[in-house]
Amino acid sequence: MKHRLAIIEDRQPVLDSLANFFTSSEHFELVFTANSMDSLVDIWDRQQLDLVLCDIGLPGKSGIEITWYIKKRASSVQVIMFTVFEDRDNLFQALCAGASGYLLKSTPLFELEARLLEVMRGGSVMSPQVARLVFEHFNPTLDRAEINRTEQLTPREIEIVTLLQRGAPTKQVAEQLFISVDTVKYHVRNIYAKLQVNSRAELILKYK
Repeated sequence: MKHRLAIIEDRQPVLDSLANFFTSSEHFELVFTANSMDSLVDIWDRQQLDLVLCDIGLPGKSGIEITWYIKKRASSVQVIMFTVFEDRDNLFQALCAGASGYLLKSTPLFELEARLLEVMRGGSVMSPQVARLVFEHFNPTLDRAEINRTEQLTPREIEIVTLLQRGAPTKQVAEQLFISVDTVKYHVRNIYAKLQVNSRAELILKYK
């Protein structure tokens, strides 16, 4: 069964490109498109959705305000921010509103589809540039050499580092990210190599 998708985007060429792509998708059914909060409200009550791909910089109410609107009315609907913005304020406002991910418009369409499928499997997604903002926000004391090393981490590796820093055991990390324990161990080995550490204790001490 296809996942029911809505797209909210005010730039017509971008909306047309997304609509053309997802209309022929094997995994998603494009239920409707909208270009503002007002047009979304007009359609919302008559539709059932699984996921909304939403721009932030919309006329009138922003995509962040739309996310609040959607999550209050249907908490099970996943909302993904799709935007040119990669600043911390927009990022954290979107996550606080309940967004399940934050992808940049430079994301290729086939990769975008794969990321949306990951969300429908219970994950959360971020473009690499956005993931680095999150990592640097929680690690403000890193020097330049350490930041350069953290920039080599993938979004999935950053998710795992964050959970390890919170004290989550390997099995819990696997459960939260819907991956196997062996996959977590594989990522951890790569993380240690990239960050030049040899243990979880060293990772936590060095990258608080």
